[in-house]
Amino acid sequence: MDAATYGWAGDVKTFLATPEEEVMRALSAFVRERGSPQLFAWDRSLVVLREQLNDCMPAVAPFALILEYEIPRGGGRRPDLIVLQNGTVLVIEFKNRVLAEQADIDQVKAYVRDLEQYHSASQQRTFVPVLVPIGMDGEPELRDGVRVVPARRLGSLIRELLRQECRARPDARTWAEAKFEPLPALVEAARLLFDRQPLPRIRTAESAQIPETVGLIERVVRETRECRGRSLVLLTGVPGSGKTLVGLQLVHSRALGVPAVFLTGNGPLAQVLQHALKSGVFVVEIRKYLHDYHIRSKAAPRESVIVFDEAQRAWDRDRIIEKHGGKMIGSEPELLLSAAARSSEGSVVVALLGEGQEIHAGEEAGFGQWIEAAGGSEAWKVHGPSHFAREFRAAGIDYFEHDLLNLTTSLRSHRAGDVARWSTALLDGDLGGAGDLARALRENGFVMYASRDLAALRDYVTERFAGEPARRYGLITSSKFRRTADYDFEPAPNRFYYYGPWYEAAPGEPRSCCQLRLAVTEFGCQGLELDLPILCWGPDLRWDGTSWQPHIGRSRKVKNPHQIRLNAYRVLLTRGRDGLCAFVPRVPEGALDASYDALHQAGFLDLPGG
Repeated sequence: MDAATYGWAGDVKTFLATPEEEVMRALSAFVRERGSPQLFAWDRSLVVLREQLNDCMPAVAPFALILEYEIPRGGGRRPDLIVLQNGTVLVIEFKNRVLAEQADIDQVKAYVRDLEQYHSASQQRTFVPVLVPIGMDGEPELRDGVRVVPARRLGSLIRELLRQECRARPDARTWAEAKFEPLPALVEAARLLFDRQPLPRIRTAESAQIPETVGLIERVVRETRECRGRSLVLLTGVPGSGKTLVGLQLVHSRALGVPAVFLTGNGPLAQVLQHALKSGVFVVEIRKYLHDYHIRSKAAPRESVIVFDEAQRAWDRDRIIEKHGGKMIGSEPELLLSAAARSSEGSVVVALLGEGQEIHAGEEAGFGQWIEAAGGSEAWKVHGPSHFAREFRAAGIDYFEHDLLNLTTSLRSHRAGDVARWSTALLDGDLGGAGDLARALRENGFVMYASRDLAALRDYVTERFAGEPARRYGLITSSKFRRTADYDFEPAPNRFYYYGPWYEAAPGEPRSCCQLRLAVTEFGCQGLELDLPILCWGPDLRWDGTSWQPHIGRSRKVKNPHQIRLNAYRVLLTRGRDGLCAFVPRVPEGALDASYDALHQAGFLDLPGG
């Protein structure tokens, strides 16, 4: 029998007939079982709830109540109270406050957003988010779509539902036990795959055609193996669209029938997955893999399917020679395809490409390196999105177009599918267009706040996820932001070995991102995500009134420092699942004042009270 997902559930009549101490024992036992660090002050809340429901009897007797409903895979998130009547769902959060805080408002909105989108019993229902500050003495108000009501007026709000004819008696337990299938975060997805558990087929993933994309690549693998050929598959997509998820699913697909390996040039991503899975074999760094098959051995790789994540960051020939002391000659795409071509049984290389995300010296050649590599002596057939077709065919390479190999919907930020378009508009200098996109994002629950006060932002995100120990928030910043100590934070050092604990450790642990002291840079967060990051905007990218301009010394290794800076901020701007906060410090001579104004025009709101 599955464990309960709630502290107490039943109809109003049963609730009022159950002694308060019995309900309290059930809630206390449930919360302790879930390892929560605290129990909300249900003693006061239960008194209020009983009084208000009694005032509404007998009409509300059949209404259903669920107390402390735990959102599956929600990291311990639990709305205090769910009220069901006909097609209406009240999501109610009690707070021991006199006034509502913005973090409370956003918390209730996030509950509603997830229930609307992922809860199977909530389809076609009307949701009413409600916040009850127990000490509030004023009148009810509507804030950002949330009804803020004093305790004495909760009954009045519930009575509004009585205007609807009761068509069917709601069932609390049926609703609470219905399927809830959100897309897991990247690390959780890896855990599920590592344990050979199926990933949930949810509406968001299906609308983005993730299953169909995996199926297409599986078919390419089968056909390539049948003719003992060689195929290169190029999968592109916006940040957070599921490229890595496709790669993880593919290498663990039983349908392949052949060995597969997941490679990455992203050291932090490898560290986080290895830390979370307690395994060093699940994901392999590309540099180690190439060393094994070009220096240690010239044998054919054991894997017939090779998935290369963050393939846009592949090193060019000059960088390989520099880093390997001349022991290997060729770009990473050339070396990888030449190793894969040694197989006599056929081989498939899948390159996962995040366009516009090249952020390091040696990465600027982008996908053009794959054209050169595929046009070598071995006969490679290339499968990819239509917008690459002209370049490959011009090089005389067989190219097969597939719309499924271009993922255009962001899964990272739930309903915020326009985050990538928004960041592009912002960095292109189209502040008005970015502002229009931002309004739609905020309407879908994607929070966007900016402040010159880092302490205020720290307080907001900490309060926003209070009581939700599995949620992750932290500081991110540009690698070119100097003198950060002047603004009360430090960037992770270049050789930072604790990415696993930074992303995964509990909020109270010293290395956790939730400590909000150590900021990871674009190199430490590419391909990874947080629920709500705070982007510390640096003086290295400034708004001059018409466009963004880099203010850094020119590196002898970087060919286009302006594009590299834009790409770095493109990565930073697209790391949030639930939203993004921006800290813009007051630097000397007001050098970032125009940048702060530009971010407002692009859609950031002032943090209330900050």
